[in-house]
Amino acid sequence: LSIFVTLPGPPEKGPYPTVVNYSGYDPSRPGAKNADFEFLCGTFPILCDPPSDPSALITAVMGYATVGVNMRGTGCSGGAFDFFDTLQKLDAYDIVETVAAQDWVMHHKVGTTGISYPGYSQFFIAEQQPPSLAAIMPFSVMGDTLQTLMPGGILNTGFAVQWAKSVADRA
Repeated sequence: LSIFVTLPGPPEKGPYPTVVNYSGYDPSRPGAKNADFEFLCGTFPILCDPPSDPSALITAVMGYATVGVNMRGTGCSGGAFDFFDTLQKLDAYDIVETVAAQDWVMHHKVGTTGISYPGYSQFFIAEQQPPSLAAIMPFSVMGDTLQTLMPGGILNTGFAVQWAKSVADRA
């Protein structure tokens, strides 16, 4: 699985509180460095090696280590992609436990964060009950995915179908 790790400072100054973004989008893709912010690199090293995920950038500036992980078959991760399949759940367990085992992770516990798809993935992570999972923080999720796909029993050919096609095409 492809990952992108950011630390808010040098590893020897850790350990750091840590969050994971596990997604079918591209959280493991490095972000673009913005020359306008180079003068802040001493205070916020993350700005010189930023993640592409906006929530990771915000979290890193707040002093957290971040780990962006692409689900299998998405971004630079190998394998076959299938929405919310068993392998995604098993991978999620292993990701949490592998990240939590790193020396730079505070208390060897991690949280998860993410908006929309990586928000939903957190429910699957929590369902696996990895011992090193401290908390989940899903944003922009709905309690019933069927109502997103078929609100009122009518197929949502707008957002839902286009989104699913877009994710599958990129995978």
